[in-house]
Amino acid sequence: MKLINTTNLSLRQQRNLLVEMIRTDFKLRYKGSALGYLWSLLKPLFLFAILYTVFTQFLRIGSGVPNYALSLLLGLVLWGFFTESTGGSLKSVISKGNLMRKIDIPRYLIPIPTIASGLINMFLSLTIVFIFLLFANDVAFSWHSIILFPLILLELLLLCTGVSYFLAALYVKFRDISYIWDVIKQALWYSIPLIYPITLIPSVAIQKIIILNPPAQIIQDARAVVTWDGTPTVTSLYGSWYFHLIPISIVIFVFVFGIYYYNRRSHSFAELI
Repeated sequence: MKLINTTNLSLRQQRNLLVEMIRTDFKLRYKGSALGYLWSLLKPLFLFAILYTVFTQFLRIGSGVPNYALSLLLGLVLWGFFTESTGGSLKSVISKGNLMRKIDIPRYLIPIPTIASGLINMFLSLTIVFIFLLFANDVAFSWHSIILFPLILLELLLLCTGVSYFLAALYVKFRDISYIWDVIKQALWYSIPLIYPITLIPSVAIQKIIILNPPAQIIQDARAVVTWDGTPTVTSLYGSWYFHLIPISIVIFVFVFGIYYYNRRSHSFAELI
């Protein structure tokens, strides 16, 4: 079969190809589903309902936190984007093996559709968060949030992109990485204050360590500017915003290194698939 060369595509042609790949990926995500795109909204809502019931009605963990329900839902939406984009991108190169044999597709485009689909799902889910926000009392959302919240989402996008590119390249050669990543995600799920307030941890020193973890810092900052301005953040725990530079630097490093590693390994993808 003759290989179609697309390496000389113009930027506009590459953009059109990328848009078509994103559209296809998003359609295939819900192919054969009766509810289709509604699952983008229903999945986080169902998970939220279960966790909210367990942690407020039975364990009473979030009972003392203002707007705990909204904070929980917002955290689940952001976490969902992180797990969906990284987990889906992990196998993106392998899943595009047949396409790569037919078309000499620019390698850097391959993980983007999965990340973009997850981004679309996140924005759809965020509409539910902001609808609930309209009926909540004493929320933190203000004019400052209009500036800060997009910056927090940008930081999350950079983190997800770096991790996704790294995992996609690593999985081509080391298939065990999928199982390792599942364990890491599970560890992160319990280690960051996603379903429990970070103040439940009795040691302030441990709180300070946890909050420097980029997913924890991003989720807490998002809650602080959207749902409750009393949410503990890096600034409030350390007493200075300068410490924000630590998780932000980690995110930048992950983003740069992930793309660098992917580009370095991309030349051998065809041989390993």
